[in-house]
Amino acid sequence: FTDEQMQLAEQVRRFVDAECPLDRVRELIDADVAYDPALWSRIAGLGWTALIVPEAHGGLGLRWEDLVVVAEELGRGLFPSPFLSNAVAARTLSRMGDEKQKSRWLPDIAAGTLIATLAVVERGDVLGESGVELAACAAGGRVTLSGEKMFVPDGASAGLVLVAAREGAGTSLFAVSTNAPGVTVEPLKLTDPTQAAARVVLDDVSVSGAERLGSAGGAWPEIACALDALTVAASAAMVGAADAAVALATEYAGVRKQFGEIIGKFQGVKHALAEIHVDVESARSLAYYASWAVDNLESPQEIARSVSMAKAAASEALDRAGEECVQIHGAIGYTWECDAHLFYKRGRYSRNNLGSPERHFERVLASQGL
Repeated sequence: FTDEQMQLAEQVRRFVDAECPLDRVRELIDADVAYDPALWSRIAGLGWTALIVPEAHGGLGLRWEDLVVVAEELGRGLFPSPFLSNAVAARTLSRMGDEKQKSRWLPDIAAGTLIATLAVVERGDVLGESGVELAACAAGGRVTLSGEKMFVPDGASAGLVLVAAREGAGTSLFAVSTNAPGVTVEPLKLTDPTQAAARVVLDDVSVSGAERLGSAGGAWPEIACALDALTVAASAAMVGAADAAVALATEYAGVRKQFGEIIGKFQGVKHALAEIHVDVESARSLAYYASWAVDNLESPQEIARSVSMAKAAASEALDRAGEECVQIHGAIGYTWECDAHLFYKRGRYSRNNLGSPERHFERVLASQGL
């Protein structure tokens, strides 16, 4: 990391520790709200919502690898917010939008007054272009959108949804207001109560050509890039959560006694914690490399390989860290009052979100021609 990135990471960690510790996260869960609007305004004031928005549109013009620094620290604190989904939508608008579209939406995203997200996955849970069935029918200068999207990240919090739709023989991307007639948003109940997703239904929603990003039927390459960017950021957040789970388990192992001894002295506990620590550090390195690759490489195969390696490693590291954290805590680890189950649930949901490890292993093999 550069000195600036390290300072950014430290700023985010201090903010989360002070303003949204796990006690506050629990309060938000109990209140059944996806995020705290007051905290969102605070992080907007700190410039986090503007990180990757171009300077010409009110942003800071930084790179995705800078945003990944923030993602890791937010993941460490299980911070509930639409930060990642909003950021990938901003990146997509910056890359695909014309100047009029950028000027229309990006300044509000940078200011934190508009939350945006990307809607690709449908009921088949297929991340590829073949899974896009929501229909876009053009006629008389308007486009009618019909279909539904599942597991739209932070869909219930968003005012703008970038919707992937089948148009002709290809895929288009449309910016749709969640207040538009015919749009219905239904929050979903997830395994992980610290994250949010929604079912978004578009029932003959009429939009103008000004809402289409890029060319008709030619959006899939950029949508795939957006999914890769989101996957990298989510992987970094998972690494942060896994690191926190290991720290929680290590702290408990240093004070809990069994048979008159601190359990951290037992070989089985020590080896488990050491192995998880290695897994987390390996996943962190892969996530950092993938974030660099998304910003700097042009080879789709190498980007796909690096992103999938990062996601597979982060999924397995967090899943194992959460499970071992509960196990080391023993019976108390299964109680609501203990924080261990929050990391376990984050690992369970995140393992398959944006593709399971098995899917990403297959993608790594495919990138190598196997």
